[in-house]
Amino acid sequence: MSTALLWVPLIPIVGAAFIAPLSRRAAAAGALGVCAVTLALLGALSRQALPVSAGAQWLPALGVRYALALDGLGSVFSLLIAGVGILIVAYAIGYLPKEARLGTFFAFLMLFMGSMLGLVLADDLIVLYVFWELTSVASFLLIGFHHEDPESRRSAIRALVVTVLGGLAMLAGIVLMGTTAGTFAVSALVGRADAVQASTVYPWIVGLLLAGAFTKSAQVPFHFWLPSAMVAPTPVSAYLHSATMVKAGVFLLLRLGPVLGGTQTWSAWVVPVGMATFLFAAAVAVFQDDLKALLAYATVSALGLATALAGTGTVAGRDAALLVLLTHAAYKGTLFLVAGAVEHETHSRSIRRLGGLARTMPITAVLSGAAAMSMLGIPGFGGFWAKEAASAALPTVEAALLSAGSVFTAAYGFRFLSIFWRPPDAEPGAHDAPTLLAPAAVLAATGVLFGLWPASLEQVVAPVAGTVNLWHGLKPDKLGLTILTLALGAALARWGSAPALPVEGGRIFDRWMDMLMAFAKFLARRTITGVLRDYLAAVLVTAIAGAGFALWRFGDWSGTDPFRPFPHEVMVVVLAIAAVVTATVVRSLVAVVIALGAVGYTVALLFLSLLAPDLALTQVLVETVTLVLFLTVVTHLLTPDEPNRHPGMAVDALLAVGAGLTAAGLASQILRRSEDTRLATFFAEHAQAAGGTNLVNLILVDFRGLDTLGEITVLGIAALGVFALAQRRRPR
Repeated sequence: MSTALLWVPLIPIVGAAFIAPLSRRAAAAGALGVCAVTLALLGALSRQALPVSAGAQWLPALGVRYALALDGLGSVFSLLIAGVGILIVAYAIGYLPKEARLGTFFAFLMLFMGSMLGLVLADDLIVLYVFWELTSVASFLLIGFHHEDPESRRSAIRALVVTVLGGLAMLAGIVLMGTTAGTFAVSALVGRADAVQASTVYPWIVGLLLAGAFTKSAQVPFHFWLPSAMVAPTPVSAYLHSATMVKAGVFLLLRLGPVLGGTQTWSAWVVPVGMATFLFAAAVAVFQDDLKALLAYATVSALGLATALAGTGTVAGRDAALLVLLTHAAYKGTLFLVAGAVEHETHSRSIRRLGGLARTMPITAVLSGAAAMSMLGIPGFGGFWAKEAASAALPTVEAALLSAGSVFTAAYGFRFLSIFWRPPDAEPGAHDAPTLLAPAAVLAATGVLFGLWPASLEQVVAPVAGTVNLWHGLKPDKLGLTILTLALGAALARWGSAPALPVEGGRIFDRWMDMLMAFAKFLARRTITGVLRDYLAAVLVTAIAGAGFALWRFGDWSGTDPFRPFPHEVMVVVLAIAAVVTATVVRSLVAVVIALGAVGYTVALLFLSLLAPDLALTQVLVETVTLVLFLTVVTHLLTPDEPNRHPGMAVDALLAVGAGLTAAGLASQILRRSEDTRLATFFAEHAQAAGGTNLVNLILVDFRGLDTLGEITVLGIAALGVFALAQRRRPR
């Protein structure tokens, strides 16, 4: 049964390929079926004694295995991903009734679900990174689903660039940690935590991995991509940006906390960044007019709190972070789905314009109230237990900041609910939509269940936290603080909106992207000239600079050059030099081609002098064919008149001399080295196995056969190009 675990991420990913070309109804049924099968398989595996692990060879040469492990943390997150996923699919069927590309939408959604499942179940760091980047690609496709909208494309690019750059930094950290610990297996890293933390590269490992976690979970200053991603369809916002993808960064902190956490370096970075994100995003959320923008900043704030809790390095902090993530998925998923239902019915998300919806959308108002009460931490709702656990797990200063930030949380919660109770400017033509509210009702009911029956929430987190007792009674001071927080939040909510932020991360990112694109265009204009000579000059300059530096820095010039040429070899080299000079001086193209052919034939003479008749014969044949082709091109396609002189001939001469001197220096260094016959011995020992006795031929066709095949392919393509050009010059 454990090997079935390997199929958990693959079922949605493979299913996406089959769903994409289907019709609307078939695609919806297929997506629901994929989610149901995945959820059922996870449920069956989770009922076994955890952990469940399985693996298969993937890149054995690099020590990478496609290994998955269903432990407590992976079980909670995978069930959350699959469970919310099936609700989102059901919601999308009613939310996108006229979407022509519904099959493509569900395919992207399944790709994302499979990627997230692979991420939370991965037991190999490299496998985790692969799925990590797949989530970025899938979110890019979902955020930019309405690609005809420029804002959708811009937001998708923001999300992709920020998360992928963070992922690349994380990859460097993964490589450092894996090489330091001697393993990339996540389950084995815990036993080598002391070695990792004692390493001199430990600060680099922490910094690089935190770069990936902070960008994925939208921590300040990388938060700006998440609010701009709200242009995506509401099902995407509810799934990716409240319940799953943005929690990947916090999941990484929880997964690697036992290996990297508990140190001053860890807590000094994670806790302050998390608390700063919590306070900043909560304050900004209060002044948003767009429903989804308000929820987006509220999501960033909750992620900041979970990050700070994960950074404490304590068991209480880990458990509180998990409670925050679970309850947040329930209430924030509900609010996103409700916001989508309101937009679907009223065609607006403006808080100023909306009002009085409780009368025409009573069920929507009730679900919103239940979710908002959980978000505000009201007793009787799931968010209350998460808030209490967070307050107890944080140090004194951070706990005080949590209380201060809760005022902003209450303020934006009341602002969201104001669209239901505030008198409307006009009679809203809206009504409850059962198909849209059913998934929201499930999530809202889950939050209420967690609040009224804390034992249910304790059972959910038990695989990770063990025995947890959430009920400690309602203390008067806690109750009084909650009432004060709500009162201050209600007063703050009456302020309305504030001016836009003077400095906004999205605008800064767009400005940098515009500058980067302008520089790229400038560079393209200067480098992509369409002149072969310019490209060759760039290649030669790079080669001369690189090889010349190596010769100057590491070359051994002591003693005399061991090379002693024979007189006939000197004469052949002089002939080659004369041919080269002739090719650069003469003005006729035919003469230039003949002079270059003479250079090739002198090389054949050198091969003969070195007792390599096979190479000499090959050189003669190639040179003859090339000479004939060149003469044909000059005769039929070009004018045999004098070629135009250009002002860069002096530069060409310097480059030619420099390349020649560099090649001579490299040859001299090779001759100065002690003779190494390992490669020659290898060829000789394996000649019989290769099927011959002529080592030169075997090298060309067997030992480096792919290289020879590539050369033949290039020559064949060039010959076809010349033939096509010649055909065009023939009179019709």
